[in-house]
Amino acid sequence: MNRFPGRPARRTGRESPADGHDRQGDEVAMSTVTAAGSEETNELRPGLGLEQLLLENPALRIDQDEYNINVTANYGEQLSSAQVAQAIQGHPGAGLPAHLYFHVPLCAYICHFCNYVKRKIPQGAARESTLQSWTDMLLEESSRRLVHAPWIAEAKIESVYLGGGTASLLGTGHLSRLLDHVRGHYSLSEGCEITLEGNPDNFQRNELAEACAIGFNRFSVGVQSLQSEVNSFAGRGHDAAMSLHAIDRLRATTKPFNVDMMFGLPYQTVETVADDVRRLIELEVPTITIYRLRNADRAKMNIGNRALWNIDDVKARLHGQGLFPGLVETYRMREAIVELLLDGDYHPSPCGWWNRPGTYPGGNIPQVSRNKWQRHDTMIAYGPGAYGWLTGEGDSVVQTHNIADIPEYTRPLREGTGLPLASGRRLTGYQAIGMVLGFAFKANQPIDAARFRRRFGVELFSDDPFAGAFAELTERGLVKQVAGSAESVMPTLDGEALHEEIISVYFHQRIGGFSEAVCRR
Repeated sequence: MNRFPGRPARRTGRESPADGHDRQGDEVAMSTVTAAGSEETNELRPGLGLEQLLLENPALRIDQDEYNINVTANYGEQLSSAQVAQAIQGHPGAGLPAHLYFHVPLCAYICHFCNYVKRKIPQGAARESTLQSWTDMLLEESSRRLVHAPWIAEAKIESVYLGGGTASLLGTGHLSRLLDHVRGHYSLSEGCEITLEGNPDNFQRNELAEACAIGFNRFSVGVQSLQSEVNSFAGRGHDAAMSLHAIDRLRATTKPFNVDMMFGLPYQTVETVADDVRRLIELEVPTITIYRLRNADRAKMNIGNRALWNIDDVKARLHGQGLFPGLVETYRMREAIVELLLDGDYHPSPCGWWNRPGTYPGGNIPQVSRNKWQRHDTMIAYGPGAYGWLTGEGDSVVQTHNIADIPEYTRPLREGTGLPLASGRRLTGYQAIGMVLGFAFKANQPIDAARFRRRFGVELFSDDPFAGAFAELTERGLVKQVAGSAESVMPTLDGEALHEEIISVYFHQRIGGFSEAVCRR
């Protein structure tokens, strides 16, 4: 049975729970997890399709103007900048795995949907001085943090990511200064994954070969759309020809890379987004990352800037003109994309990052995602608006936030001796468990009960509120038991499709907001 009129049914079924109504026809036997974690065999059918899934899960229907979900938590004990600095200094992170992130807040153009911390780089003579200045400030912040918290130099850095903004705008000379600093002052693991992020217009000449020569071994490029009308309306500075040329250049490096694509943008249709992804699959792009348009105001969370489309009168005008696709149409776009990715033998790991077989070792997940999401290792983050966290085997998590306002971020680095920290949050008990579960769900790798038993002293599949949440997610076909393990679950394809909504509703709100004390064993 087709999920939508006029569209072919996918050959590969999606798991969803049996409820006595044969909505989709052919049945397949799969293992599922009960609240107690025991294995039993239920009759499961291919998926309902996202339109039906949204109807059956109204709590997960989140409009694009409210869609500002972040895997980090918006709850917990609020910490002052001084308290965050103290937590960083005292964290026992020496010798433990960690991820290192540099946020470069420079862009050649400002996309109308972008609500990350950034500013437009000046042209002419001021361009080079701006690049020099921002490289100096990132190096200065890193140097101060290393003095403030000596354990950072001894942490085992397994992945490094230069993002933004548009990190590749720094150019080979400044990027080389940053990498030389990292190699000279941090303990990088053997084979450390080092990623450079950019846009197609940054990868048109010899930039990628030069980046490989100085040590980058993975890349990320923000294409978003191959439709000129879509990119032009969104304020992006590249066309389809530039994107395809950049992809050719990326393939020539033989290094893994991801191409970021968005759905739910003005002037997109189901057919055009499907055509875009079809072309990427034909080019054998190793990782295709798909993102739904977020049009909520991240500035209110103190982790971003207001986008043009966040401004109320602009938003009202676009809605009045009917330019934003509706929620159902947006998820039809995603469904069409996923049909193609599955037929192309891609698999999501983490959620939203679809990889060709064999792109990455050990679960086919990038090391940056393994550190950040799957294992939730400590993340050391520099730059305006950058946020990280301090974690480990303890039962609490501290989120760290840098000052998001660019002039305020630069002031202590230019004039003082302090750290450009804004605030933070300390999560304990159910708050910490909810956050770590959200990260684990995002990874789209097995979520093991033994890990949470060891770290937090709880039983995921028999203690409430975890057991109730997982039982409901299983019943709704959003998680499944890992084959051969009574103590591990992971998202189904339906769960992957709604992973951020699930993280917000089930893990942050339901578990993170649970009020009773954690029972420790």
